[in-house]
Formats: sequence, structure tokens, C-alpha cells
Amino acid sequence: MIKRLSLVCVAVTVLTACSQGGQQDLVAFTEQVKSTSVPSAPPLPEMPELERVSYTGTNFRNPFQPAPLNAPEPGQNTPGCPQPNLDRERAELESLGLDQFTLVGTMRTNQNEGPVALVSTNQGRLYRVAMGDYIGLNLGQVTQITPEFIMITEWVPAGDGCWQQRDTALRLPGTQGSSEL
Repeated sequence: MIKRLSLVCVAVTVLTACSQGGQQDLVAFTEQVKSTSVPSAPPLPEMPELERVSYTGTNFRNPFQPAPLNAPEPGQNTPGCPQPNLDRERAELESLGLDQFTLVGTMRTNQNEGPVALVSTNQGRLYRVAMGDYIGLNLGQVTQITPEFIMITEWVPAGDGCWQQRDTALRLPGTQGSSEL
């Protein structure tokens, strides 16, 4: 037991003596490196002066404003061109595009009333749509309701002051067929 104790004391003494000398050399080397090295970075390049260009698009349409409808003024007759009723009050469902609606189903509520369709929006709201109701951004009007789809006749500006009608079908999910007829 005494031999072991004396062996441990000798080992601790030797290790302690060795460690003090190594730290002094390390501290001296660190101080020398800190005093001699100066971090250097290349100077920033001179930024070129940008040439000012005047804006010449003031006589063009502002791209951040909605494009005007290419329709003749109210009261102006365009012979041979069908025209939608632009003076009527817009319905709530005309604030969303047809791509934001999903046909949920159709039903018949009363023999006198005819078929009714249920459509939901991307926001999860459910609406009841009947024949003649307006829906969609392109002045669309419901013209046919079947168990598989509802037919919507839309008005699209042709660009020359006239309008064209286009039929679009809103189908139940999972049924076959094109969305435009």
C-alpha cells in the first residue's frame, strides 16, 4: 500500500513539473503571433456611378392598373355585335374566377323552381346557384343544370368593341369531360 502511495505521488509530481513549462512556451508563442500578424483585407472596389435614365412610358397604360374593358361606350350602337348588360349590379359570386369554384352537387328543391346546384369556393364557403344566376369574372350566367355539371355562358371581349359568348362547364369532381364546351 505504501509503495502504491509513493508511486502515485511521484507520478503527480512529474506530471505537474512537465505541464508548467509547456504552458509558458504556448503563451509566449501566442503573444508573438498576435503582435506580428495584422489581418489584411483587400480594399473594396470603387462602385461605378450609375447612369440615370428617364422614364418614357408615361403615355402607355399603367401595368399596375386593371386593363379597361374594350367595350363601346353605353348607348353607342355597334351593328352586328352582341353586347352584355354592363349596367346591372354585380352578384357576390362574380368576384371569383370559375377556377375557384367546385361543383358539390345538384338537387331539385321544388317542382316549380327547377334544379339547383351547390358550389363551394376555395375558401370553403358553400353557395346555392339556380338557373339565370351570375357567376365568375367574365359576366357568366348559369344556363343549364344537370346532375353531372352546370353550364355557364360567359362574355369575353373580342378586342374590337364586340363581345363573344363562350360556354364553360363546371363539372362534379371525378366525372369525365372537358371543362370548356
